[in-house]
Amino acid sequence: MSSPALLSRYSRLPELSGAAYLAATAVGRLPITMVPLAVLALVTSASGSVAVGGLASACAALGEAAGVPVVGAVADRRGQRGTLLTVVVLHLLAVAALFAALAGPAGWPVLAAAACVGLTLPSVSGFSRARWLRMTPRAEEQRTAFAFEGTVDEAAFILGPALVGLVGVLAGPAGALVVAAALVAVFVTAFACHRTHRVTAPRPVAHGDVRPRVPWAVAGPVAGMLAMGTVFGATQTGVTAAAEAGGSASAGALVYAVMAVGSTATTLCLVLVPERIGLALRWAACGAGVLVGSALLVAAAGHGLLALSGAVLVTGLFVGPGLVTISTSAAALVAAERGAFVMALLNSGVVLGVATGAAVGGALSESSGPAAGLALVAVAAAVLTALPLPRLVRRARARGAQARS
Repeated sequence: MSSPALLSRYSRLPELSGAAYLAATAVGRLPITMVPLAVLALVTSASGSVAVGGLASACAALGEAAGVPVVGAVADRRGQRGTLLTVVVLHLLAVAALFAALAGPAGWPVLAAAACVGLTLPSVSGFSRARWLRMTPRAEEQRTAFAFEGTVDEAAFILGPALVGLVGVLAGPAGALVVAAALVAVFVTAFACHRTHRVTAPRPVAHGDVRPRVPWAVAGPVAGMLAMGTVFGATQTGVTAAAEAGGSASAGALVYAVMAVGSTATTLCLVLVPERIGLALRWAACGAGVLVGSALLVAAAGHGLLALSGAVLVTGLFVGPGLVTISTSAAALVAAERGAFVMALLNSGVVLGVATGAAVGGALSESSGPAAGLALVAVAAAVLTALPLPRLVRRARARGAQARS
């Protein structure tokens, strides 16, 4: 497919949703990538303790992982607009409570307030994917929309932390959390009130009918997102440790950002993959690619930042397509009426994976060196690759039985 044809695929999206929607969903997801780091910086600065700041950041991340699916489930039943507007108000109150708690001793009130900040943080990306499930009548359009979502997610995970750092330098640690709260107030509200919220309005359930349930099969995609999040977290800490060993810890963030370069390019081009290549095969191929990249990461750990950047770039080529493929696989398993909840579950899987990868990878890097921390990426990639294999085997057997009959 030519470049003009590729662009025509994406030009269809504003026709379906409106340009204002694309802006609201893009900027509205920045806070979810900013808050854990902003909480870390603020609490560390206010308490004078990195340990307390780390605990507060972990509480915010765990609160987010727990709250996002609950909010998604409520939105499926009550509608997105009212649910999101309520959550925006609760989030602003939680941020105010955190500032109030920091005026006193750094104890459990600070940690509880940080958890509430995360608990009430709205997941625009999950809600947006749920809307696309209703707004894209054709499979080709849905693939394009999910590729756009994956690309915007990649950009948010790079720009969000960078914005925290920039605002922190210009306005202090408190400024970063205030900016994140302002983005929630403005852009999440705009997203909530955009006309597209009507497509996810709950439909009345006829007498005797039951609401569609979420099948247990979505556990596979959730596990896939957990593995992918572990790849992110372990890569972050392993690359940072390798950069620190090379004498420049701050360069680790720049090396990690290289992942987004390859990931963005391949995610945008994912719509070119022929339909005949099924989701399970794409998933396995992406996992295998990440596994190859992880081997390169381990090998490059002690050979300078240039070699490490190359390994990170190769790994990133398969990360974005993997995220999109897993999300699409989950969407194919459920009714659109449960889309917000399922997409929220996937988001929580990534958050928990990042926390796990960062904690375990950091401990391994500190005790046994960067290569040991980056080896965790290989473990997560192996799990990621293995998850779709049973489905591929079943399909191969079915085709074999059909050919023999």
